[in-house]
This record gives sequence, structure tokens and C-alpha cells, in this order.
Amino acid sequence: MNLALILAFGAMLCWGIGDFLIQRTVKKIGVLETLAWITGSSAVIMIPIIIYRGIALSPNDILLLTLLGALTFVSGMLDFKALSIGKLSVMETIMAIELPLTIMLGVIAFNESLSGGQWLLVLMIFIGIILVSVNFKNLHHRDFLEKGSILAIISGIVFALVNFFSASLAKTIDPMIAIWFPWLACGTLCIIYISRFKKRHFRQFVKNSYNHWKLIALVSLVDLAAWLFYAFAVEKEELSITIAITESYIVIALILGVIINKEKIRPLQYLGAALAIIGSIVIGIIS
Repeated sequence: MNLALILAFGAMLCWGIGDFLIQRTVKKIGVLETLAWITGSSAVIMIPIIIYRGIALSPNDILLLTLLGALTFVSGMLDFKALSIGKLSVMETIMAIELPLTIMLGVIAFNESLSGGQWLLVLMIFIGIILVSVNFKNLHHRDFLEKGSILAIISGIVFALVNFFSASLAKTIDPMIAIWFPWLACGTLCIIYISRFKKRHFRQFVKNSYNHWKLIALVSLVDLAAWLFYAFAVEKEELSITIAITESYIVIALILGVIINKEKIRPLQYLGAALAIIGSIVIGIIS
């Protein structure tokens, strides 16, 4: 297994922990505020490294990176809002639509090709994710129509675009720039919005941030690590393979829910977790 695939597994682990922490953070300080801290503080932390790397950007690069920043803002808002008002299991299931969509974009844009065995493993991972997240006994209760479902669907679609453009810019410009510049743009948008349209809540934002600074610092570092792992992994490895491995982050969130939140899971969820993890490991070994 090469370094790129090891980094992909690192992204999977950090994304799983990150989603678990994000749900806790948005309930304590708010959706926009959480997005502002994660992207803004991470962008500031990265500035010395970006200066040291000294990579020149063309006007076209800046335009594409700014577009990615806007997509990051939209996807983050949709994702965090869906997680704050809906059930984690249902929201994560719907957002898993980003897996096939991202693979499709990689195949079309990068001329990537997967073998029959790899396609079967991707299908195995996707089925595992569904089994982990869906309560089939309650389907007649229309779980997928509960609050946050539409947001989760749109979020999954936008996240597929974020995955694709992040991979494309990591390959053509630089992995760190592909994360830093869009996050700087996203963090700036968040701060402008908060200062302009949420002035009455600004004091509460400052107070909540102070009271929960440890959680904010942790979620920011974990999420930054996840995206940097992803960017460096996809720079060297095919997008299709990388995203297939990282998408099993849902299983990590499940494990944290069981261990920390003492959640009970069904036999089918154990089966799904096993399928997703085994599929991710095997596709990483054979690729």
C-alpha cells in the first residue's frame, strides 16, 4: 500500500471523528459560527506554510480557487445545518450520494478507469454504508422525509463538486493551496455574514466561542487534517479510489456513537460496518 492510500485512510478516520465533533459543535455555537471557526482558523494557521512554499498563482488559478471557496461555503452550510436539525444516521446516508457522483466525475474528467473487482468493492462499500445508516424497519415511517433531508441531498451533490474540484486543483496547482485558499475565502464569507447580518448575536457568538474553545480547536484541527490528507492523497492517487476509501468515514462516526454516546446498533449495522471497512481495506491493498 503506497503513501497516498495511507493518507486516504487518514482522511477517512479524521472525517469520521470530524463529523462526530461537528454535530456537537453546531449545537453549542451554531452552524455558521462553526463553519467560520473551522475554515477561518485553519486558513490562518496555514499561512506561514503557504508563504514558505511560495507558489505563484495565475488569475485563472485564483478564479478557480475562489469558486471552490464559494462551493465550500455552500456545502458547509448545508451539511452543518442538516446535521443540526436531522438524525445523524439519516443525514449521513443521504449525503453518501457524494460517493457515486464523485467517482463519476473522476471517470469523466480524469479518464480514470476501475477494474471489475474495484467496481464490486465500491458497490460493497456503498451497500455497507447504507446498511450502517438506514433503519429498514422504520422506512414506512418516511424517515427520509424528516427535517434536513432535502438539505442533505443538495449537500451531497455539492460535496461531490467540492471533492472533484479539490482533487483537480490539488493535482494541477498544489494540495495545500487547494485547501488553504478556498478555506480562506469561505472563512472570510462567514465573518462578513456574521458581522453584517448577525450583529445582535455577535456577543453570544464570542461568549460561546470562549466557553467552548477546546471543542472548537479540536474540531478545526481534525477537519483540517482530514482535508489535507485527502488533498495529498488524491494528488498522487486516482480520485475514484481515494473517495471510495474515505467514504467509510460514516462507519467511524458510527463507532464513536456506540462507544461514546452508548448508542445501540442493529445486526445489519454491524454487517454494513464490516462490509465498508473490509471493502476500503481491500481496495486500498489491491490498488
